[in-house]
Amino acid sequence: MASADLITSILKENLYDIFGSPSHEKRLENLARLWSPDALFIDPLGVFKTHEEVSHAIAGLQQEGWVFTELSEVQVTSPPDSEIGVARLSWGYGKPGEEPELTGLDVISVKDGKVERLYTFLDKKPGN
Repeated sequence: MASADLITSILKENLYDIFGSPSHEKRLENLARLWSPDALFIDPLGVFKTHEEVSHAIAGLQQEGWVFTELSEVQVTSPPDSEIGVARLSWGYGKPGEEPELTGLDVISVKDGKVERLYTFLDKKPGN
């Protein structure tokens, strides 16, 4: 059973240590630590099925000097005695101290302490 605290921690680490990392090697380390080997990342750009694919997709999104920020509290739904937990987090991505250029929502499912699925929804895209 995944506790709300564990799921919250995984979601935040995913945002900062995986999506916020400019290093392919560090992303792969953290993906191995936080994601199951058969996890899926699904966003408007595609479905990414391996840690390597996920890391390369993230590299394509990164902008030099931009950072992720949390725009909401993590909300967790995990029925008692369930082996699966689901959480969501609204985030922003842009230059530190400025209005985010990109905003979105991550929804994850966690099973056995690892991310099984990550769904990303974009709210605001650059130029909007």
